[in-house]
Amino acid sequence: MNATQHTLLARALIDANGGVDACCAPVTRVERSQLYAYRQFDSGVFMPADVIDALESRCGNPVYSSFLFNQVEARPETTCVVQEAADVDEAGNDVWRFLRRATAEGGSLTEIQRREAERLLQRVDRETAELRAVIHGTAQP
Repeated sequence: MNATQHTLLARALIDANGGVDACCAPVTRVERSQLYAYRQFDSGVFMPADVIDALESRCGNPVYSSFLFNQVEARPETTCVVQEAADVDEAGNDVWRFLRRATAEGGSLTEIQRREAERLLQRVDRETAELRAVIHGTAQP
């Protein structure tokens, strides 16, 4: 994971909590200026785990940690960015085809169909994580 990704995730997490002013001490142990530093691409500082935990708990959304977790799992079969992008496209099209057929008559999804849709979406997530790993040079084939 690179500095740009850390910064974008910090921004998303801070924004999910209502902005910098809503995230200052006593919500977290850090002051306003430090929170602004986490949002700057060239600051060279990254949000510590306890601050991530406090903010994710507050907003109820694992914005940052879920991304970190998915990066650990990324194990692409190739380091070819074009092939990995094609894998993402294929996985996304599988979701589209399934949902198109499942809702062809205008009905809502059954529980079994929702489970299948989730399985297909998890493949999209996995393929996207693998593509991201290849793009950022963190692939571990």
